Amino acid sequence: MGEQFLRKQAHGFRHGHDAAFDKMKIPTLISTTTKDVMAREFRCDASDMPDVNVEVTLSGRGEKVNVMMGGRVVGQVARDEAAALQPALEIGCGVLRAKVASRSAITPSFVVRLQDAP
Repeated sequence: MGEQFLRKQAHGFRHGHDAAFDKMKIPTLISTTTKDVMAREFRCDASDMPDVNVEVTLSGRGEKVNVMMGGRVVGQVARDEAAALQPALEIGCGVLRAKVASRSAITPSFVVRLQDAP
């Protein structure tokens, strides 16, 4: 057993590392967690306030992008954020799926998060 210890110590010395270096190879909590997922959220002005976690569709062209739920318009994406949606709307044939992420308690507005395609 003493020879094995000396052999391991000699191996670490020859290769420029020791037991502390070997401990760094053990996966840590941070390295084993899942990858970060980034999702873009868009602020919307509400005409009819939807509930949180309700699926909605975004449709429109130019600066006017409507938020629809069950065939009726419940809001409109803020004009300053609608331009960022245009490339995705063109790919999605003018319609995108989203989910209501949060509602404002102060102003008649809510935030939607785009959903992945099925």
